Amino acid sequence: MAIRDDLVASAVQFLQDPSVASSSVENRISFLRSKNLTQEEIDVALARTGGNAPPSPPSNTPPYPSSPPAQYYQPYPPNAWQPQPPAPLRRDWRDWFIMATVVGGVSYGIYSLGKRYVMPLVAPPTPEKLEQDKKSIEEQFERSFALVEQLAKDTEELKSAEKERTERLDKAIGDLESVMSDLKSANRRREDDAQRVRDEIQALKDAIPKALSNQKEMAEKRLREINGELTSLKTLVSQRMTANATSSPSTIVNPLRTPATPTTPATTMPVATGNTVSSSSASAGESAAAGSSSTPTTEAPKALPARTTGLTNGKPAGKASIPAWQMALSNQNDDASGSKDNQAASSS
Repeated sequence: MAIRDDLVASAVQFLQDPSVASSSVENRISFLRSKNLTQEEIDVALARTGGNAPPSPPSNTPPYPSSPPAQYYQPYPPNAWQPQPPAPLRRDWRDWFIMATVVGGVSYGIYSLGKRYVMPLVAPPTPEKLEQDKKSIEEQFERSFALVEQLAKDTEELKSAEKERTERLDKAIGDLESVMSDLKSANRRREDDAQRVRDEIQALKDAIPKALSNQKEMAEKRLREINGELTSLKTLVSQRMTANATSSPSTIVNPLRTPATPTTPATTMPVATGNTVSSSSASAGESAAAGSSSTPTTEAPKALPARTTGLTNGKPAGKASIPAWQMALSNQNDDASGSKDNQAASSS
């Protein structure tokens, strides 16, 4: 390991101290070891100070080349001769002149600064200054009062504007509340109407099957009535045919009395009609009865040529048609039943 020359030099100075030189070598070595000096550095320091170094233990490290010893000056002994201090220098007139000039310049500068900056602050104000200050203070007060008045005016305007804005806001809120209430009531009415419409639709859904069934029953009843009327008409037609067949020989035997003989079948025809009419034709009224009585009388003379032609040609008579009064009666019954069905459907 290399020797640290700076530590060795400081150790030499420490060992050359008179108070340290009077101590034992072991104490000096232990102190140097406490300062992290190696054995070689301690030996070198002791060799430079001329002290007896203890024998160092043999080491297997190769010897390092020792540096040449440094030159150190020995301190003066305590009883040696001390050199005398130098005598103070003498000052001539030029030194005093320079000093007076510098002091005068500095004093004048201090005086000027004090007069310019310090005196106005310390000296009492003059009447002109007081008057000027008074005017400036009055102007400041006037400006302050004007600002206060302007501020008060602006405050009043702001108060009035805020009051108007508050009133408009209250009015808008009231209008909004009224609109909201109207909307709620309209919504409630719309919901009620929708519920009522739903109820009506449901009622119609429930009533339509009933109306259809009633209509079907009425139609079947009408069909049965019509069937009965058709049966009665067939019976009537067959009776008329029989009556015409029985009256035909008398017309053949007496051909010269044809203008007077048609009265007999004309009088016998209503009797046969009155016996074969159904219960529904009997309830039609006096008008229907009058029509039924007049119709056979007018149709009787027309049947005579058909019978004569049937007899002359040897062919049977043609198929008889439904009377007009029977058709009118059936139409009236159909209209009455249709109006009853419509009233029942509307009431359900």
